[in-house]
Amino acid sequence: MSSNENPNNLPTEVPVLVIGGGGSGLTLSILLSDYGITSLLVERRSGTSHMPKAGAHNQRSLEIFRRHCIAEEIQHAGVPAQNRLRAAWMTSLGGGDPIAARELYSIDLNGEGSFREIYERDSPELSAGLGQHLLEPLLRKHAESRSQAILKFGHQLMTLEQHHAGVIASIKDMRGEIHRVRARYVIAADGGRTVGPMLGAQMIGRSGLAEMLSIFFRADLSSYVSDDVMAYWFVGPKHGSWAGGSLVKAGPHPWNRHSPTWTIHFMLPEGDSDIGQITVDNALPRLQDLLHLPNLKADILGVSPWKIDAVQVDRYRIGDVFFIGDAAHRQPPTSGLGLQSAIQDADNLSWKLASVLHGQASEDLLDTYETERRPVCKQNVEYALFAFENQFAFEAGLGLNRAKTVEERSEVFEAYFEETPLGATRRARAAEVFNTVRLELNPHDRELGFYYEAGALVPDGTSLPERDPMGVSYRPTTRPGSRLPHAWLNNRGARLSTHDLGRTGEFVLLCGYGAAALEWSEAATQLAKNTKIPIVGIRIAPDGDYGDPTCIWSRLREVSNDGAILLRPDKYVAARYHSSVKDPYSCLRQAFERILGKVVDASVTIRPL
Repeated sequence: MSSNENPNNLPTEVPVLVIGGGGSGLTLSILLSDYGITSLLVERRSGTSHMPKAGAHNQRSLEIFRRHCIAEEIQHAGVPAQNRLRAAWMTSLGGGDPIAARELYSIDLNGEGSFREIYERDSPELSAGLGQHLLEPLLRKHAESRSQAILKFGHQLMTLEQHHAGVIASIKDMRGEIHRVRARYVIAADGGRTVGPMLGAQMIGRSGLAEMLSIFFRADLSSYVSDDVMAYWFVGPKHGSWAGGSLVKAGPHPWNRHSPTWTIHFMLPEGDSDIGQITVDNALPRLQDLLHLPNLKADILGVSPWKIDAVQVDRYRIGDVFFIGDAAHRQPPTSGLGLQSAIQDADNLSWKLASVLHGQASEDLLDTYETERRPVCKQNVEYALFAFENQFAFEAGLGLNRAKTVEERSEVFEAYFEETPLGATRRARAAEVFNTVRLELNPHDRELGFYYEAGALVPDGTSLPERDPMGVSYRPTTRPGSRLPHAWLNNRGARLSTHDLGRTGEFVLLCGYGAAALEWSEAATQLAKNTKIPIVGIRIAPDGDYGDPTCIWSRLREVSNDGAILLRPDKYVAARYHSSVKDPYSCLRQAFERILGKVVDASVTIRPL
């Protein structure tokens, strides 16, 4: 909808006010619109991010964007698969000595190479590579194309006043004029800069673990890099892990070794005199030093200092204000779960806000946002911190743990590259240690296997399947609180995923075949007629709505042909029934009363099951 053409046309009242126009806020705006909810988004900056941070987007986030018709455009705009096959560790990018520009290790990246078949099996979407400097404008375009979204960049939140049934916000526009806007709910997607401090929210955990700097630059590196490597880490005689930097393609086209722009992220050692002093005007010498390219010609496009935090807000909800994204949790970039957690926060909260605002659910449903997301995000923060610290183990794997000076470290690298039996042993040991980076670069289970133990769901008393402690191997399950497993289905010759079933905002009841399946499906249809609940029954059977030609769904569903699986709008399992029941209608009604927190279809008396 409208953007900044007329800064004075702010509405005086909206159902949802979103503070922050980054990845999480823009995603929430899109999702709310698709659920039929009007929202106002205000962002203090004049535009979206110009720095290419958070460029790896996992399969779960792409599944969310797929439901809202954005995934294909993200995939098209992002790095082609052949240009992000690997991540590599090198002693340096340039340099003329014998141990310069030597590759130490490489690994298949983000579900590519040896991982690709597994990733293709488990999701209708592959991961994507697109920095926030390209993703956010794309999301903004989609948000503004929806009639129920109002976006105001260059507008700043000044105050918040909580009342009995809503919040009054004072917002300063680009002209300096103050507007008062009443919202039923406010969503803090501002990175924790404004709303949290206003309301007394505290970030709990470990903060300021490291001083980091990102340099965004334009340069021709084609003589030093490979087409298929997305990211390089540098560990050499002069710079150790993180201090040596991580170099990442920033594109946008081409995305091969001729990528026009790049970003390097590196740690500033404690006590470094350059902390807070590096700017666009003076960053080039530091960049040349990091890359070991003293004559590199580069245009510095941006410099961004930041800190490594591993923190979570003490409350995800304060009154009618909710926290998502970096306003709720901040973590190291390792494992790429930061923005992805934010997107999934928006996915979890949006359908619940819509259900309450449409009168389908009670306020209690909104409390399940924290119940569900807090444990998952806590695990993600801890996992990302572990992955961050794990990179320091690489130095021990290389034999650098006792080498203190540049000369001593150079001797270690010379021994490492020796073409001798012991040199081969050193390289084999290092490969064993480096291979643990799969928990960071291919955390397949961490991305798809996270689950909600309690919340807007009906537990069925079963135990969660054992998970991979390394976070890599994913095991699909339909246990309530888990993500719906993916399987390709058939409908009149067209192929679609289980994740494509149902319209936006609908609950879906997946049934099998036979008389019991018909009863389940008819119960869902009747419940939709008798209540305001958007639910559809779908039979996956030879004579049903969709076919299962490969029988993969039959193997994944974990219920009999007489059973059923109830899906939420976010494609998480809300309830499952292993076999037929005496009264499917009453069974579903009871499930929805537990999920939505209110009586549904009061005209019908529930019989005990």
